[in-house]
Amino acid sequence: MIAIGGSTIIDCRVNEEGEARPFMRNFRYHIAMLIGLQLLVFVAYHDIPKLPLSSVMDFEVLDDARMLSLNPGSLLLHLGTLFSQPLLRLAFMWEYMAFGINPLGYMVVNLVLHGLNAFVLYLLVNMLFHRSRIAIPAATLFALSVGHYGKVLLVVAGLESLLLGFLYLLSLYALIRVDFKHGGRMSSPWFWLGLGLFGLAGLTKPAMFSIMLVLVAYKFFFYRERGGRAVFPPTMMILMAVGVAFAVAKELWGFKDVGASPDHLGFFAGIFHSVKTLFRYLNLMVFPMQVSDLLQSSHPVVRFVYDWRVPIRVLVSLAIVSFGFFGIIFGSRPLRFFISWTVITIIPFSVVDRSGDWLNLQYLYLSAAGFCVILSAGATGCYGLLQAHRWKRWLPWLAPAAFVFMTQVLNHELAQRNRISAERPAVRVLRGLLEYRIENRTETPAP
Repeated sequence: MIAIGGSTIIDCRVNEEGEARPFMRNFRYHIAMLIGLQLLVFVAYHDIPKLPLSSVMDFEVLDDARMLSLNPGSLLLHLGTLFSQPLLRLAFMWEYMAFGINPLGYMVVNLVLHGLNAFVLYLLVNMLFHRSRIAIPAATLFALSVGHYGKVLLVVAGLESLLLGFLYLLSLYALIRVDFKHGGRMSSPWFWLGLGLFGLAGLTKPAMFSIMLVLVAYKFFFYRERGGRAVFPPTMMILMAVGVAFAVAKELWGFKDVGASPDHLGFFAGIFHSVKTLFRYLNLMVFPMQVSDLLQSSHPVVRFVYDWRVPIRVLVSLAIVSFGFFGIIFGSRPLRFFISWTVITIIPFSVVDRSGDWLNLQYLYLSAAGFCVILSAGATGCYGLLQAHRWKRWLPWLAPAAFVFMTQVLNHELAQRNRISAERPAVRVLRGLLEYRIENRTETPAP
């Protein structure tokens, strides 16, 4: 018996009529989905590879990659570097050695990774939902950046979120698959693959506890489908031990992150701040408007909506709470799981808010995967209820279509702002300084 992408095949041999093997048929179907999602990403964002370097963070990343390329062994000089995103630094170094400071290659890698992430989400949804047709629109919405609005695709530094997302999604797929399809056996290769990816995700950015919370949510909501097995089996205990050991090692030897933290507010005030930030991020995913010069100088219709952003946010927050509550109570098990996913993946960025009052769209990348599944499940379910109505059945798809339209418009505006920022004198100075350091092979970091 072979299971792939949620479809269980019992007989994989060619039958007497010479029909194609079911395994190969499913394999070809998944490969076609992978190619289709990659094409969709590159068609939707064909202008992104042409973007110039415009972010201060990008120049810092390139300068760090340049210095590391001069002496890769420096990663081993301090124990703290092994617990401070070494995989991400190596990835930037390899990109720098391949592309130099030409942004084209970096942007293409970002788009490829994003397409791969959409494909892994498709495999995961196809496995968990009984109706596999939900997987295709969910992956399509995610490929079109619904929920995170494609900001991670516009900058070189976006590789951080994209690489973390790839390892996160792939490790969850492997760890859920071993439990969902193979009885949670520790001897399964899927478990060891998931464990290895779990460790690599920690070497990219601390996300281990978030992954474990998502796994606990899966084991809880799919308790019956899992045959009533324990929520904390030995495989889960191994993951927890690895996560705790890595967290302790990072605290003892890793480099401390620099940024704003709500710790100074006190315990209860800090909890209130985190919960408020959590809701602000969920609100931003549905209604992506903050105080911004970009919006204040945009189209009159956008400015009208922007002026009414406060009451709209209140309504959106009420809708989020209402849908979340009734979805958890009355929704299907997969829907409950992805509602939990959407909230859990925001928690790490809500507990430590490094951006102050400004929320970073890049932090919504993983949470947007759950949001896209929720949108897809809702539209597919309503479409089924209206199946008897020839035209009305298509009305539920207007909501996902509206999000796609809003995403593409906002992404285009963000890309245009990057083009303008690239012409600023300060950015030109940073580029000139980086070119000077490359030419002289200096190991001095940029100021």
